[in-house]
Amino acid sequence: MTLNWKKTCTLALAVMMSATLLTGCGGTATPTSSTMDEKAKDKAAGKKLEHVNMAYNPATGNILGFIAIDSGIAAEEGLEIELIPFTNSTDALNALQAGKVDMGVSFGTIAPLTMVTRGADFTIFGGYVSGGMPVYGNPNIKYTGLETFRGKTVAVARMYTPDLVWRGAMVKAGYDLSKDVKIIEFKKPAEVLEAVSSGKADIGIGTNSTYLQAVAAGLNIMTWTNDLDPMHVCCRPVANTQWINGNPDLVKRLMRAWIRAEEILINDPEYCVKLNMKYMELDEDQSRKMLLETNQVFEADPKSKGVRYMWQMMGKLNYAKTDGIDIEKHINTNLYKQALDELLAEKPDNKTLQMFAERYKKYND
Repeated sequence: MTLNWKKTCTLALAVMMSATLLTGCGGTATPTSSTMDEKAKDKAAGKKLEHVNMAYNPATGNILGFIAIDSGIAAEEGLEIELIPFTNSTDALNALQAGKVDMGVSFGTIAPLTMVTRGADFTIFGGYVSGGMPVYGNPNIKYTGLETFRGKTVAVARMYTPDLVWRGAMVKAGYDLSKDVKIIEFKKPAEVLEAVSSGKADIGIGTNSTYLQAVAAGLNIMTWTNDLDPMHVCCRPVANTQWINGNPDLVKRLMRAWIRAEEILINDPEYCVKLNMKYMELDEDQSRKMLLETNQVFEADPKSKGVRYMWQMMGKLNYAKTDGIDIEKHINTNLYKQALDELLAEKPDNKTLQMFAERYKKYND
């Protein structure tokens, strides 16, 4: 299930209608998050927990991680997740490559893949966000499609996923990026926001980490990256390949927690709004906008087809040198699939897990 919320509500309603009420395994009512919290804590009591240092961007969030920790699911799966904040992808991925953290979760797709082209032995092994990156601009600019960018000064953050998505969409539509637009490159999304706010640029290709600030600055949210290219994926859980290969059971349990967290996100979004308030230090209105009113699609699935698509686009646009690198060595869907199969075996009648299994075939097979 995605958290493209109109679609989410549609599927949730369908499940409710088909079962009369929202059901879990065996036709019993799905417990509330607070009930699940207590049950998880009871089951986790006395378990030896394995520690996972999880890097994330506090401005972007990590809702699946927040749910796994707060609900007790992570502990039930034998994990103690420690959230390590980084404000930009470069610092986080350098720390990951150096072994200072075990994994990263909210640093896009293009940044870790670019690191792979530079020699990092990273592997993507799960999913988090697709789409939902805002394209914002001067309120006086009326967005009518890609032609709106022609003749404009566009600010981008290099090595961030939205930059590649926008460039790819423009090139596919037949535009010449060297002639039809003026591109100003920055290192950080915050610098893109500042360029548009100050009038240095007309339009900014933004990230979810700057969405609330762009709204507060009175900028016009013109479109979203998944409207520019529905195939694109963004933030993926990523780790050093050696760490994954050395800890397959731990990573599988992490994916179990990830899948279970997505199920809560689908069934209890109001609980998740409160978690964003708690972990991201937002007020309720900000949290609701960030989680429910953007075009972000939250899914635990690795979406390996989307990762390959992004890799191919990087090569076609000469964004990075991808020649000679086997991307299949840097994608692992097996541990996610094992986790999903286990959960389905435990709850064969669970409608959401059944949907996850069908979704996996679409996204990976």
